[in-house]
Amino acid sequence: MAKYIRINLSTPGAATGSELLINIDQITRIATGSTTTTDIFFDNVQTATKKWRLTHTAPLVANSILDAIQAAMTANPGGVVSTVGSPVSVAQAPLAQSGAQGRIAITTPQRSVVYASAAFTP
Repeated sequence: MAKYIRINLSTPGAATGSELLINIDQITRIATGSTTTTDIFFDNVQTATKKWRLTHTAPLVANSILDAIQAAMTANPGGVVSTVGSPVSVAQAPLAQSGAQGRIAITTPQRSVVYASAAFTP
């Protein structure tokens, strides 16, 4: 039985819908294309350019999208589908504290990476 990873997309496309499902047995390698793109290459004898290019918001930590995809590939060994997580894009920032500590106000909420779309290159 094939195992898949799922990537939820904020901008559904004709080829993907609102989620991209990829058979992990076909993945050869993953590469960070830029701060907002990640490439998932497939095992293909004819060409080394057969891939899905994910477009996403920039993560706070370099290569965290690559790490999230690899974690999804190795997760849930008895299952069929594992969802790729969303690394942190913007870190939470609390208000500076002085004196007595109590409730801490947050000036900037944490935001996670949003996977916008995926384009296939045959």
